[in-house]
Amino acid sequence: MKLHPDDPRLTAYLLGELSAHETAAVEHAAAVDPAIRLALRDLTSVQRLLSNTLASTTNTLLPHQREMVRRKAREADQAGKVVTLASQRRSWKSWLVPLSAAALITLAVFVLIHSPAPDGDKLANHPTPGPNKDWGRIPLEIALLPAPGPADASRNAGGTGSDPDPAPGTATDSALAGQAAARDTALAQTGDEFLHRVAERLQQSPPPAAAALPALTRRSSVPASATPTLALPIHAGRASLGWITQAVRNEHKLPSPNAVRLEELLNAFTLRPAGSAAIAQGVSIATESLPCPWKPSASLLLISIRGAADSAREVTATFHADPAAVALYRLLGFAPISGLSPGPLPSRLPAKAITTLALEIEPSSAATALGAIEWTVDGKPAAAVPINLHLDAEPSDDARFASLVCTYAQWLVHDQPALIDAELLAALARETASATLPTDRADLLTLIAQSLALKDR
Repeated sequence: MKLHPDDPRLTAYLLGELSAHETAAVEHAAAVDPAIRLALRDLTSVQRLLSNTLASTTNTLLPHQREMVRRKAREADQAGKVVTLASQRRSWKSWLVPLSAAALITLAVFVLIHSPAPDGDKLANHPTPGPNKDWGRIPLEIALLPAPGPADASRNAGGTGSDPDPAPGTATDSALAGQAAARDTALAQTGDEFLHRVAERLQQSPPPAAAALPALTRRSSVPASATPTLALPIHAGRASLGWITQAVRNEHKLPSPNAVRLEELLNAFTLRPAGSAAIAQGVSIATESLPCPWKPSASLLLISIRGAADSAREVTATFHADPAAVALYRLLGFAPISGLSPGPLPSRLPAKAITTLALEIEPSSAATALGAIEWTVDGKPAAAVPINLHLDAEPSDDARFASLVCTYAQWLVHDQPALIDAELLAALARETASATLPTDRADLLTLIAQSLALKDR
């Protein structure tokens, strides 16, 4: 029995509904595969959440929930259908069986999260949410900023950064500095809930004009001998995919480069690396390496940081490259804002939050041990995650899809044009295509094909 982290048989195992042979196979898979163990832990946590939340018979519906029930009942009545409402305690188990781990987490979030606050007037004097989290009070200028990334060492001595900063006195210097400070305060207080809420606002607003977006500078490779460590961001925005889709499908043109944010595009999808992993206080870090599709001499490292199921944690993570084994590395995405000094990386990781990162790593030798990720949870060191190349391992489907997303984002902004062209992007899309591809991933393949068609005009 070959299992993957989203296999529905994992939920059936937790419910005791597998045969003895299948149960033994799941337990064997969990013993040898860290990704399966993490998936089982996630499912167990969600099972408890669902049990505690849905078993209660004293909870009452919120007004918008009551209205939704009434609307569905009216629609069913008009269609001549009968709607059966099972009891809460009896029905949660039947929901759990056919759902994957990712779907269960989505369901738990849907059950537990409160409705977003309605949009309000822009109040420049109150750029961050107050105690009542009135997200509508955040000016769109702040919502348009990307999540902060680490300082770009490629622009310092020893790096290869080449994008010029804007001239002094531009709007970048004063206006964006204040907006970035407000963004950093909101992230420190609420974690990526801020990013999710502003993404909801942006989806309900017209796509921003290119001039409204801050100018970004692309990161370049960093020599490991000069800068062996990189602080890893634990939050990424979600808006870029919507902007790209609007430009390609509604405006029939390729998006502005400043609207393309690789980290936001990557985090629009649920990805589960299938390599080395570690867990501490409910927080987990999982990794996977695979050959870099645009640079045969390099490897692509995926890092997934997942919050605990019960509550927020303070999390820091640092990539430590072994200078004896790594020549160069580069964080993909998290492009700094031109002319703006980087602020502190937020460390508050909300419950169930997931952030996926990608690094391009060029080994300097035949060594397969490239370094490690060292991290802390609530100030306590956790077990380091080793970064090893498994040259004979077949990449997971999630890793292949992530490499396609990274390639597409770089192609859109003409990053590494000598290596990433339309032919490479089309070939990767063809390799990823499958009749069983999830809907959101299949839609990205369609979007890529439409983008390539626009490029040929």
